[in-house]
Amino acid sequence: MNLIGGRHNYVFMKPNNVDPARASAMLRAMEDAGRFNCWMADTIRPFLGDEVLEIGAGIGNLTRLLCPARRRYIVTDIDPDYLDHLRSELQAFPNVETATCDLQDSDDFAPFRASVDTVVCLNVLEHIEDDRHGLRNIYESLRPAGRAIVLVPQGAAAFGTIDEVLGHCRRYSRAELQKKMQATGFRMERMLEFNRITYPTWIVNGRVFRRRTLSRFQLQTFDLLVPLWRRIDPFLPWPPTSLIGVGRKI
Repeated sequence: MNLIGGRHNYVFMKPNNVDPARASAMLRAMEDAGRFNCWMADTIRPFLGDEVLEIGAGIGNLTRLLCPARRRYIVTDIDPDYLDHLRSELQAFPNVETATCDLQDSDDFAPFRASVDTVVCLNVLEHIEDDRHGLRNIYESLRPAGRAIVLVPQGAAAFGTIDEVLGHCRRYSRAELQKKMQATGFRMERMLEFNRITYPTWIVNGRVFRRRTLSRFQLQTFDLLVPLWRRIDPFLPWPPTSLIGVGRKI
């Protein structure tokens, strides 16, 4: 989740920067951030179709909210432990399938070529060096007029120690995300700004104090106040923590 800036097992930065244990602990802490998870799910749900491929689902914080009412929902990750967890947690949903899928690996996408109407990719693209190749794999998975929903962290100026721990290669500007999606072949429908409220805190934690984790107390306190944040977020005068690009396959 991009409250903490990442939720997946994509780690491609230098080993001395990445801290898988801390990243995993923050991911697990997000299980308790139910209000924030609902906020994100409510934001992207209007763009979902009936047959969905989710890339890098982690432990399924968003999957559980998005998969109901879909005819087919394919949930993927590259971590076998996460996939085992997903199979166990989602076994009550007959419409859900699990699969290993690396955003960088075209072979992993071969079974899904032109097979779904929606690809959901939340906080994954920033973890891979060749993000254009990742977008191309997403594009090839979609049927004509299918839609990609791509959420990434915003603001190169906010890149700090927590980004390093989580294995982020970059944070995006609106122009960069739009340019890369369009270069892949997408026609941009929307560019949403999401979660302004945490942007100053992200900079303070990661650049000023150079912290390498966010405490469970911080996350729980934030989540408790999400109903307030949702009301005031559009009116805050600073940039968002995340961008959501919504693109159609031409």
